[in-house]
Amino acid sequence: MAGPSRLSSRGSATAALGGSPVTLRGLAATALGVALLVAANALGRIELVVFGLTLLVLVAAAWASLRLAGRVTDVDRSLSTDVASVGGVSHVRARLVLSTRPVPGGTWSDALPDALRAVATEASPDGAVGELPPGGGGTLEVSYAVVGMRRGRHSLGRLETVAIDPFGLARRRTVAGDRTAVTIVPAVVPLRALPGAPGATGGSQSTTDRHGQGADNLIPRPYAPGDSMRRIHWRASAHHGSFMVREEERETTPQAIVVFDRGAERWGEGVLRGEDPGFEAAVTLCASAAWSLARDGYSVQVIDSAGAPISTVRSHDDVQDMLVAFASVGARGEDALASLSAHIGNWASAPVVVVAGRVSPEDVAALAPVAAQASRAVLLSADPLDDALDRASRAGWHAARLQADVESSWLNATRPQEASAHAGR
Repeated sequence: MAGPSRLSSRGSATAALGGSPVTLRGLAATALGVALLVAANALGRIELVVFGLTLLVLVAAAWASLRLAGRVTDVDRSLSTDVASVGGVSHVRARLVLSTRPVPGGTWSDALPDALRAVATEASPDGAVGELPPGGGGTLEVSYAVVGMRRGRHSLGRLETVAIDPFGLARRRTVAGDRTAVTIVPAVVPLRALPGAPGATGGSQSTTDRHGQGADNLIPRPYAPGDSMRRIHWRASAHHGSFMVREEERETTPQAIVVFDRGAERWGEGVLRGEDPGFEAAVTLCASAAWSLARDGYSVQVIDSAGAPISTVRSHDDVQDMLVAFASVGARGEDALASLSAHIGNWASAPVVVVAGRVSPEDVAALAPVAAQASRAVLLSADPLDDALDRASRAGWHAARLQADVESSWLNATRPQEASAHAGR
């Protein structure tokens, strides 16, 4: 008789895993065996008794053989990337540890959260479902690909297996291994540099403090009591006719700040359940803006509208930590957008990017001091009320509506002329 059929999708695998200890064929064989015994009793035919008992014994033996057979005892998973990302493809590698007793053939299926979706590849055409070949002892290496659907902290597993006897009469369902934690971070969209950004002009640092420990930026100054003789600049001393000492300039990194408004009442009804697309677009834009500003030479401080720090990105080495922090960022009850200026007083002359939900003309008035002290103020609102964006523009903000296409939203705010030309084409 035919062996177990291959499960071509996770849905069919789940249906098989949730079935009874006997297959449809086993149920039919059991029913036929009972019917033969009843008929034998009514007709007095001994051969019917033999056939009926044979069928029942076969089903029982198939069931018992599966219970005595080997199984998958443990699972060790790992992702090809440190974290998964929304829209990004990661590969899950799993090592299945087999018991010493022979394992019957069957299928394995790894349970995925709703935030991950299996994708078919040449190596794993069925996604998180595969064949479990017969054998005993050792390990079995399997892999499949997943794509991130929703940011957050989730779990993979547990692994479920279905074994069916060679006659297709009985099945055994087992669960092995623990769940594996996986962090899904928001997608990062490269954004255009702010006009005048250090990266846009080929540099990434400025020299404003003359009391550091530079190497090449030497400025001689007259000798003063207490200066070390080792700091004397002999060439400059000969030129000036008096002792001159080295005064080094220290290279400093320009600062930037990204503000994420997390006040729940400024977003949609589903924000607390993680179901507000505007809030998710804002998360993507904040992460992308911080990444792009760091790329362009800024040291970026990411805070919420209440001044609470979310992350600091001084270099690309900090980007991973920033993305992990954004994986679990959610809305909060406190609405502190109107008092934002009190939280960024030490960031005068730095670019400020504010990403908010609902913004009213009154909010724009309260945010006027922020635009006044920032070197460049960018405001993106998912739900601007009335003429809030026009008022923001008159107050010094580079303002635009936040849409699902965060790259276009950023371009509309920071380079409106280029955005208009691009839209015209």
